[in-house]
This record gives sequence, structure tokens and C-alpha cells, in this order.
Amino acid sequence: MEPRGEGVELKVLKAKGLLSWALGFFGGGAGITLGYAAIQAVKARPDFLQQLLSGGALWFASLVIGMVIFRRQLEVFNAMQLRHVIAQEKLAQNVGELVTRDDQRAREQDLLLNHLARNSDEILRQLAELRNAHGGE
Repeated sequence: MEPRGEGVELKVLKAKGLLSWALGFFGGGAGITLGYAAIQAVKARPDFLQQLLSGGALWFASLVIGMVIFRRQLEVFNAMQLRHVIAQEKLAQNVGELVTRDDQRAREQDLLLNHLARNSDEILRQLAELRNAHGGE
């Protein structure tokens, strides 16, 4: 049974991912539209390209695109790190269960060996008594 917080947290993460995807879709569409409009403007007025390149708009656009790419890569990196942490926690839990199981098995084996040793000692004692009883006649 899953804790209450995990279900709500999972729904929030799914909604956030869907919103991020939708914003990326519309942002990408807007970028394509702006790019197409810029190409059409340059075709209509070739001197616009020189103004665009010398005005610093290209550098600003490059900076914005670089920030978007960096943010996306950071999100991917963080998601990968989260998966690694979850995997390490599960591994630690499984190793702990194995150690507990091995400790329990070792205790059961000790109890069984002690029981067998006591039985062997009792058998040897009884054999010695029988030998003494028959040897003493």
C-alpha cells in the first residue's frame, strides 16, 4: 500500500511534466513562427539582416536559446540523479533484507548444531554407560 503523499506527489509531477511539455510545444511553435517571419522580412528587405546582426538581437536570441538548452539538460540531469538515488536506496534496502535473512539463517543453524551436539553427547554418554555396564560384568 502506498503512502498518501506519494500519490499526490506523483500527480503533481505528471501535471508539471505535461505543462512543461505543452509550454515547450507552444514555445517551439512560436520560435518557428518568429524564424519564418524573420526569413520573410529579410527576403522583403535585405538591409534588415544587417540591422538584425549589428543590433545585438542575434546575441540575445543565442543567449536565450542557450539558457533554454541548459535548463533542459539540467532537468534531464536532475531526473537521472533522482533515479540513481532511488535505485541506491532500493539496493540498500535489499542488502539489509539479505543481511537480516542471513543472520536469521545463521542463528537457526547454530541452534540446530547445538541440538545435534547435545544429542551426540547424550548418545556417547549412553554408549559409555552401556560399555561400562557390560565391561564391568
